[in-house]
Amino acid sequence: MAYVLGVDVGTTRIRCFAIDKEGRSLSSHFTGVEVLHPQPGYSEIDPECLWQGFKDVVSTTIGSGHLDPSQASCLGITCQRNTFLLWNRSTSQPLCNLITWQDRRADEVCKLWNSSMQFKFLKLGGGFLHLISRSKRFLAASIVTLTTQQVAPRLYWALNNVEGAKKLANEENLCYGTVDTWILWKLTNGSVHATDYSHVSPTLLFDPFQMKYSDTIINVLGFPRSIFPEIKDTGGLFGHVAAEHFGAAIPITGVISDQTSATFAQGCWEPGDLKCTLGTGWKIGSELIFLAEANFPSSGSVCEWGARFSLFSDPSETEAIAESVQDSNGVCFVPAFDGIQAPYNDPRATASVIGITHSTTKEHLVRAMLESLAFTFKQIYDVAQGELSVKIKQIRVDGGVTKNNFVLQTISNLLGKTVERPTDVDMTVYGAIYIAGLSSGFWKSRDEIKSLWKLDRCFVPKTEDATRATSVQYRLWQKAVERSLEWYDQIENGDEN
Repeated sequence: MAYVLGVDVGTTRIRCFAIDKEGRSLSSHFTGVEVLHPQPGYSEIDPECLWQGFKDVVSTTIGSGHLDPSQASCLGITCQRNTFLLWNRSTSQPLCNLITWQDRRADEVCKLWNSSMQFKFLKLGGGFLHLISRSKRFLAASIVTLTTQQVAPRLYWALNNVEGAKKLANEENLCYGTVDTWILWKLTNGSVHATDYSHVSPTLLFDPFQMKYSDTIINVLGFPRSIFPEIKDTGGLFGHVAAEHFGAAIPITGVISDQTSATFAQGCWEPGDLKCTLGTGWKIGSELIFLAEANFPSSGSVCEWGARFSLFSDPSETEAIAESVQDSNGVCFVPAFDGIQAPYNDPRATASVIGITHSTTKEHLVRAMLESLAFTFKQIYDVAQGELSVKIKQIRVDGGVTKNNFVLQTISNLLGKTVERPTDVDMTVYGAIYIAGLSSGFWKSRDEIKSLWKLDRCFVPKTEDATRATSVQYRLWQKAVERSLEWYDQIENGDEN
């Protein structure tokens, strides 16, 4: 039986699925990913361990499902974004661990460059040219800011601090790559050094207006061009897996970043479709799709924090706990474990709990935590509505947190819109499978793919009173967010006011 293999390489786990033409799972397997923290602010993954985990999940999926590897029509890969490493082109030996998107070691680099004369001139020049031409490319240049989530500042740090990096770069024997590039390199025994548009677009190394690496950023930061991988279409032939790995030379026909993959799997292909993952863009042939994305990286951390402090033993309990009280009794939880994104874009903000009184109970805290997830989505949604030229028509959600009915009902009440949840809330790997399958001809059209999506439940806005009460709490929460901004700047500067 022919099938498609899909692998999702996430920050905490690697999953592989084998799917048939009707979308049925024939076999699957997953393994954990160990994230290392050798110093405060550092976040790393051992690249060889990640590669071994990748091989293990694919081999086990094929073996446990008693599948013939020669019947695998193709392989699709989706990966966490903005996690990268450097390696020796000749020997394939890594020079360092993978530096993850959560790593903060380049914080000082960001401060240095954001306040530098080069960046000030870049912004001024971009602003002036935008006034003359009204070009969005120049508008983007006028507001460019380095943050630690982007690859560019961490790559600058690595090239200047990782032993041997500069020497190999001068010899044109150094490779840079995000997780997808590293996996492709290992799968093909070093014959393919490539990435796709969805992985390169959020790195700050890419110019979406020119559809190529950014000459401006590369020149300003002094990056050697020889280190960068070729950018390929998201859907298309990247190469073949060396037969020694899984027993067959499987074509690799889809490489797509995690959030983009989930968006594609949800069938959000039209202007105005919105997908929210609680727990960029793609190019297929001549078709180029741009996505407007706002990022909230701490949604999973909220439940992890609550469990750590024994507010509940399992996240599945939180829905009932939150609904056991009428409201959060004025308690506001700000989930800024990794700073706050749009509309504030403040990496120095702090997570906080505000409004605790003598009458506060565990139930109030749990409800405030869940409300914070819905409120954060509302905040991002409002930014999207204000900046996009298209009206948001459809809202679909995925991710582990979306199993929580309270969170989704709160979102529906806040937005006054219907929210749709699929039967499978872990959609990321399916996007890679569908992209690869379409590109290889396993599926002939997107209509076939669309028919595989199944609705679990629609959440519709409740009564006017419930909606009004939620809105009042949201406004109170916004005040709590403002109190949490620039917190670490105040601490470092000794401001106790």
